[in-house]
Amino acid sequence: MVSLILAFATFITSIISAIIGMGGGILLLSVMTFFMPMSMIIPIHGLVQLISNSSRLIILRKNIKLQFTAYFLIGLPFGVALATYILKNYFTDKHALIVVISLIIYSIFKPKKMPHLKLERFGWTGLGFCVGILAIIAGAVGPMIAPFFIRDDLKKEEIVATKASLQMFAHFMKIPAFFYLDFDYQAHLDLIILLGVIAIIGTKVGTLILPKVDNQLFRKLFKFVLGLSGVKIIFEIFE
Repeated sequence: MVSLILAFATFITSIISAIIGMGGGILLLSVMTFFMPMSMIIPIHGLVQLISNSSRLIILRKNIKLQFTAYFLIGLPFGVALATYILKNYFTDKHALIVVISLIIYSIFKPKKMPHLKLERFGWTGLGFCVGILAIIAGAVGPMIAPFFIRDDLKKEEIVATKASLQMFAHFMKIPAFFYLDFDYQAHLDLIILLGVIAIIGTKVGTLILPKVDNQLFRKLFKFVLGLSGVKIIFEIFE
């Protein structure tokens, strides 16, 4: 029954991510907290999200902004290495969550005369470093990346595709990190395969719907889901 519930949640959240570009990952993470300890959730969730983002990236690969991804990848491994050390020796996630919620609040409620968070070149490297830390410590990376895609020079397909590429690499880097932290992936392989297959199906359904979504509506939905994610993170901070 738990597997069926998680499979259904994975299907719905993969559709959401494919249409809006975010939100699905943190919603799935929220559902998983009802059935698993956090020590299991982050590595399993990361592998399922790796599959989900990879399928989204393959389908929308022509829309990826490669320059963003390339600079992001420079900083990502260093952040993952630092977070793995912190997790093994000094684990705490409150400060990481506060950074995420600060970015979300800025992106949603910033005055119109304030600038967008338009990163250039090595700004994406810095983001990669920060995401590498949060990917290991906080689990969900979508809310950290999303504020930097609220900009007027990207099409909705470019936002979804490029964001998927960044998240895919971030989730991929979790695998060696959690192997180092002695997580037993093999013991949960059946569940991972089930959720991975369902994630691919949900992604395909969502990408078929994406072209039919109006650009203005897309940006409103994107901000709305970003706000929901922020509310969830606030509750986590004060738990």
